[in-house]
Amino acid sequence: MPPTPGLFVGRDAVVGDWTADGFEGLGEMRAIATSANRQPAAAFYLWNEQEGAYLPLTLDVLRIVDGEIVEITTFHDDQLARFDLPDRLMPE
Repeated sequence: MPPTPGLFVGRDAVVGDWTADGFEGLGEMRAIATSANRQPAAAFYLWNEQEGAYLPLTLDVLRIVDGEIVEITTFHDDQLARFDLPDRLMPE
C-alpha cells in the first residue's frame, strides 16, 4: 500500500501546493479524524452528486514532533478500506 509520491519541505511549500491546486476546485469535502499506525490521521471525502454521498478521496497520516506537523503521508481512495473507514458519508 504505497503512499502518494511527493516531497514538500517547509510550511510555505506545503501551503503553496495546497493553494496552487486549489482544494475549492475539487468540490465540497468532509473529513473525519482517525488514526493509522498510532499516528493521527484525517480521512477526506468528496461530494459525489450521482451517489448523493461523500465518497473517499484520501487519508492523510500526520507525524507530529514537538506539537507541529512535520510529515504528511497521503493514501488515495482505493486504499482507505484497509483503515476500516466508512465507504461513504451521507449528508447531514
